[in-house]
Amino acid sequence: MGRLARFWNLLRWWSGDDAYERYCAEHRGHGHALLTKREFYRDYFNRAGRKPRCC
Repeated sequence: MGRLARFWNLLRWWSGDDAYERYCAEHRGHGHALLTKREFYRDYFNRAGRKPRCC
């Protein structure tokens, strides 16, 4: 994997752009239905919104 590809993957991880792909990879084969991409991101942003913020 080249430097640009590694940088791109790191950027996607840092920004959360690959969160659904990571969720699918981690939960596939656990014997339960996976969330749809829409359901996942709704829950993802709802959880992120509950974190205390300074501003």
